[in-house]
Amino acid sequence: MKKLGLFALAVLVVVLLFTLIGGRGEDGGLSTPAFSTVKIDNPAAVRKGNLVVTCPAYSGNFNPLYLTEPIDKAITRLLFDPLVEPSADGTPTPVLADYTVSADQRTYTFTIREDALFSDGSEVTAQDVAFTWCVLYDPAYDGHLLSSRPALAGADAYTKGEASSISGIEVVDEKTISATLTEPDASAIFTLGVAPLSKAYYGADYEPGKLDSLLLQLSRPMGCGQYSLTDLTMQQLTFSRCKDYYLGEPACETVTFTVADGDSAAAMLLQGESDLDLTGGNAQINADDYDYLIRRTFAADSMGMLGFSLVTKELVDPVARQAIALCVDRQALIDAVLPGEASVLDLPVSQESWAFPQGQSAPACDPAAAAALLEQNGYTKNSSGYYQKDGLLLQVVYTTTQNNPVSEALAQQLSENLPKAGIRLTVRSTDYATLLNQIEVGRAELWFMAYGASPDPDPSALVASDGAFNLFSYANPSADSLLSLAKQQQDTSRRADLYSQVWEQLEQDPPFVVLYQRQEQAVCNIRCQELTFCANRPVTADFYLLKDK
Repeated sequence: MKKLGLFALAVLVVVLLFTLIGGRGEDGGLSTPAFSTVKIDNPAAVRKGNLVVTCPAYSGNFNPLYLTEPIDKAITRLLFDPLVEPSADGTPTPVLADYTVSADQRTYTFTIREDALFSDGSEVTAQDVAFTWCVLYDPAYDGHLLSSRPALAGADAYTKGEASSISGIEVVDEKTISATLTEPDASAIFTLGVAPLSKAYYGADYEPGKLDSLLLQLSRPMGCGQYSLTDLTMQQLTFSRCKDYYLGEPACETVTFTVADGDSAAAMLLQGESDLDLTGGNAQINADDYDYLIRRTFAADSMGMLGFSLVTKELVDPVARQAIALCVDRQALIDAVLPGEASVLDLPVSQESWAFPQGQSAPACDPAAAAALLEQNGYTKNSSGYYQKDGLLLQVVYTTTQNNPVSEALAQQLSENLPKAGIRLTVRSTDYATLLNQIEVGRAELWFMAYGASPDPDPSALVASDGAFNLFSYANPSADSLLSLAKQQQDTSRRADLYSQVWEQLEQDPPFVVLYQRQEQAVCNIRCQELTFCANRPVTADFYLLKDK
C-alpha cells in the first residue's frame, strides 16, 4: 500500500466524512423540524432587492485555490468567476475567457473578456492568470487542487525551487495567455480554468515558497465575480452586487448568508425570512403546501463506494471481488438509509456526465450467482460451507465506522449476503482516524467511503496505478493505457468510447464497488426558480439570473 502525503490524507478525511450541503449526510440523520406548517402569504416582497440564504458554518476561507467545504465553494463562487466552468453534463463552458487547444493537444490558450473586472474596478489581465498559476504550482501550495494539477512544462522545476519561473506559461498580450503541458491532458481544462486572483491585491508581497501574505487575504477576498463582500461576522455574510458585472447587473442588490441549524433554517424558509436553504433543514418541508415554495432535485457529486484492499491475499483474485460485488444490494441500502436522497450507481462517474453510458444499469444482488461464479473458477466449499481455492479460505474483514449509518447498514447487508455466497465475513468497528491509518498501511480489507467526483469524468485519481486517491493498491496496465489515451482526446465522444472500455476493465477487475450517487433536494422560494442546480457547479453561480417575484 502506497503512503499518502499529508494533503492526500487530509482529503481522505473529507472523503470519508463527506457530508454534502443539503439532505442527510453519511455521518448522521435528520432531526424533525420544530416549526408550524401553517400556510402564510409570501412576505418576500418586503425584502425586494435582498436575497437571504441560510447555510451551515463556513470556514472564512474564500479563495478559489483553497476550498475544503461545499459551503465555502458556494460562497466563493459569488466572489470569483472562473475562466472556464463545467456545464450540467461536465463539458467545459467559457465564463471569463474563451479558450483554444493546439493540434498536439498540449497548449491551452485563453483569451480573457475585455469587460472582465475585479470588484475594485481593475481589469482582469493575463498577468493575473499567470500569477494564479504560479501560486497553484508554488512549492508551498497545499490546497484542494494539488492532486489535479496537470503536468505544466517547467512546473516541476519551479515547484522544486530549481527555476524562478514556469517555462510553460506564456503571456501573449494583456488579455491572452497560454499554458503548455508536457503531455496531452484533456482533463486539465478545469484546473487551468480556475478563477484568477488579482496580482495587485494578492501578490504584492508574494515570494515563491512563501504564501503567508496571500493566506492572510483568505478572509478578506477581492474577486472578479458578480458580488463583493461588504460585511463579515462568524454568523453572517453580506454581499453587494457589482454594478459593472460583465453579464449585467445582478437583480439582487445584496445577498446575505446567515448561519443556522436545520430547524431554524427550515422555519425561516417557511416564514418567508429566507429564500434558499443550504443546511438541509428543508428536507421535510412539503413544498406543495406553499404557493411560494418549490422543491428542486438534482444529482450531487458525491458517490458511495465499497473499497477493496488488493494487498489482502484473499482479494488478489478479481473473481473473489466480483463475487463480493454480487452480494451488494444497492437499492436496499438506499431504501434503508438514504430514501429519496440517492440513486443506484455502479460506475465512478456521474449519471449526468457525457461519459456515462446510456442504458447502463447496475447488476442485481444475487448471492447464488456469486457462489456459481466462484465454483466456475475453481473454488470449492470446505466442511463449514465456505469457499476456498488452492488452500486459501475466502474470508474477509469489513471495517465499519462508528456513528455512520451508511457504513453500518452496509455491514449488516454484507453480514447477511456474503455467507449465502460461501464467503466468510468478519465485521469490526472502529473510529475514522483508526480506519484512515489502517487504509494507509494496508490493514483495511473492505470499507465504505464517500467520494466527491471532479467535474471531468477522468477516473485516474481513483484507478490509475499512480492515482492520488488509489487507496486500493490497484494496478491494471490495460486500464492505465486506456486512461492515458483518453487524456489525449479533446473529443468527448472519443473519450467516452475509451472510458467505456475502462468501465469494462473495472467490471472484470474491480478495485471497488460503486453503490450510489447522492440526489440532493432543495426547497426554495419561487424567487430562486431560475437557478441552475447541478452536480458540477454551486447553485450560487447563477444568482445574477434571479428576478424579484
